[in-house]
Amino acid sequence: MTAPRNTMACPHCRSRMRTITSRQLSTLVREIYFDCMNVDCSHRCVAQLGIVRTLVPSLTPNAQVSLPIVERRANDILVPAAKLPAAGETVTIPLSGAIGSPYAPMVLN
Repeated sequence: MTAPRNTMACPHCRSRMRTITSRQLSTLVREIYFDCMNVDCSHRCVAQLGIVRTLVPSLTPNAQVSLPIVERRANDILVPAAKLPAAGETVTIPLSGAIGSPYAPMVLN
């Protein structure tokens, strides 16, 4: 399975542009080469994707990376954090290829 690729609308015809390739310029910046899918337009361009601020600090920080830690802004997209089960809570985990029930209860310690 391949990872989803970045996509944008062409600045000229507003058609979808696909990623041709990309390359890492630095720890925080990636350059992305785009190709317009509209054959009547055929625009090609280069964009840059950069990490600009931290919303939640890393649990394994890199000493060479310096990013400002800022409070969430009103227009930030909020992605809920995964809820971890509490100790002793029973959770159901799918078991692929298991005989009988495809789910098995499990108690976390």
